[in-house]
Amino acid sequence: MGREEYKGLVAQSESVGAALMCARVANNLSIADLAERTKVSSRFLHALEQDDFSVFVGRVYIVGFAKAYAKAVGLDIDGVVSTLGRQLSPEPL
Repeated sequence: MGREEYKGLVAQSESVGAALMCARVANNLSIADLAERTKVSSRFLHALEQDDFSVFVGRVYIVGFAKAYAKAVGLDIDGVVSTLGRQLSPEPL
């Protein structure tokens, strides 16, 4: 699967982490490569891939780091943010 096929992945995925990780692998990047490109700690990149948002101080960091990650791997940033918003928002009562 090529890089272009991953651009629409976030829209089809329930998990931002899975889409980010698939795009990273498709681009033949390691977490260390991505950390160097984005200037985001590998700890936070791993957390994003695992959808583990508990390690972040606030929502603004989650969104900002996810945008940097998405840009570095060629994913649609608006799609990532939209999907992330659905993941972070509690289910309606």
